[in-house]
Amino acid sequence: MPPVRLSKSAERWFLSRVAELAEMDPGAARRLIERLERQKDLLSTFPQMTEKGILEGTRKVSMPPLVLTIRARDGIIEIAAIRDARQKDAYAPVELSIADGSDEDDKEETYSGGAFRR
Repeated sequence: MPPVRLSKSAERWFLSRVAELAEMDPGAARRLIERLERQKDLLSTFPQMTEKGILEGTRKVSMPPLVLTIRARDGIIEIAAIRDARQKDAYAPVELSIADGSDEDDKEETYSGGAFRR
């Protein structure tokens, strides 16, 4: 069974979420950590159990209220990104993105120091 680990950015996001939750409900934060650990055990045993992700080589794991983006990498199952289920699909987490130079966002006008620019 391959080990399962979180990417650095996924770990930072998750720990931040747990810290916020712990301020309101420490028990809920503990349960969320336990759920992630159970999910990691399941993914180690059944890494192909989930639907394919948007990006090639990724899979999408629903763990309400969170969605995990996973991928196999060097014999390890990596949780590359975690997001709140209410957020839109993550098309390219930082660890998975490939610069192609055709980003539509670059064509939008932005405000910079008193003037709009492209």
